[in-house]
Amino acid sequence: MAKNVWIINMSAMPPHLEPRLQTIKLAQYLGQQGYDVKIFASSVMHNMDINLIEDRAAYVEKSYGNVHFVHINTLLYGKSRVKRIISALQFRHKVAKYSCNFPKPDVIIHVPGFLLGYKIANLAKKLKAKYISQVLDLYPESIVELGVLGRNNPIIKALRWYEKQMYIKADEHVFSQEGGRDYIIGQGWDKENGGPLDLSTVHYINNGVDLKDFEYNKEHYTIDDADLLDTSVKKVMYLGSIRLANNVMQLIKAAEVLKEREDIKFLIYGNGDERHVLESYCKEHNLKNVLFKDKWVEPKYVPYIVSQADVHVLNYMPGGFGHYGGSQSKSFQYMASGKPICCNISMAYCPITKFNIGVAKEYQTAEEYAAAILSLVDMPKAEYDAMCLRAKEAAKLYDYEYLTSKMIEIF
Repeated sequence: MAKNVWIINMSAMPPHLEPRLQTIKLAQYLGQQGYDVKIFASSVMHNMDINLIEDRAAYVEKSYGNVHFVHINTLLYGKSRVKRIISALQFRHKVAKYSCNFPKPDVIIHVPGFLLGYKIANLAKKLKAKYISQVLDLYPESIVELGVLGRNNPIIKALRWYEKQMYIKADEHVFSQEGGRDYIIGQGWDKENGGPLDLSTVHYINNGVDLKDFEYNKEHYTIDDADLLDTSVKKVMYLGSIRLANNVMQLIKAAEVLKEREDIKFLIYGNGDERHVLESYCKEHNLKNVLFKDKWVEPKYVPYIVSQADVHVLNYMPGGFGHYGGSQSKSFQYMASGKPICCNISMAYCPITKFNIGVAKEYQTAEEYAAAILSLVDMPKAEYDAMCLRAKEAAKLYDYEYLTSKMIEIF
């Protein structure tokens, strides 16, 4: 039985800073099953401009409760794309260089990120460890879906070739999107289509939620916020990045349609380069029903915050996302809160429609979007309560403890 497991994820952060908990929870529950797990991550905290190593040490080992990290010292990159690539190169080089300082792994779970994964794949082969590629985002497919570059662009073709080579190097492939298998087939990379990949090595484990932690944090980490506690209004909540790809302006326009409904408030949590644009728009148009809240929320407070909503929102650019499903961590927290979800696109493998826990559709106008939100806000109480119950039941299928058992099967 495999005992030593390395999870290599450059972007993983300590629990008190990490909003995307999948790596940490996987390590935690593997540890409870008797595995010795180390998370190899950068010392640089993404989007926070923080380096956990202040001297010239190559790496530091730190434990956060029962989760053990090896923070690799890399370049603090800020908003520089060039420095970020250099930082990624440093990370992979140093992991390989200092790997001999740690007990040899039986399994390496690698989140390869965007390019530059060869070094780790080759390291796994050298160490004779089972190499599991954990695909959290489809690159370069997401670039195409967002309309940044066309499918026949030479850059996309080159990236697609590299992506294929990375899949060939992996022993097992774990997709966070349910349609990962269809993605491989669509590219013609499976053996039935003459490709190199055996579909029996392709698996689905989504980002999930820890239901035990969720319930504990909801009760023990509360916030005294008048907007959250206001029971005189229905709260429609968005929590996440506020960038072009998130298309939050569409939600603001829907809120503008409903500005005369004094019993509805839109609460926006998160940050990004579009936030100041949206704030200015709301101010100029006197949208008092839109409230911009915290730019960043410590993860332990998220369960309480999302549990105070009446309706949750998932928001994206139309036509450019979700062709192979999605696995947004916040969507599973929304489910755990037991509240309906309104999504502005129609995603494949969509749990919202699969479990009937909200509405998911591409809306052509702000009025259509507003109507969809109203269909949940104004739903008769009995129907609303039944939908809330279905959401909580659905969340059990995405619990980290259950998902970890699926990963162990792959071992």
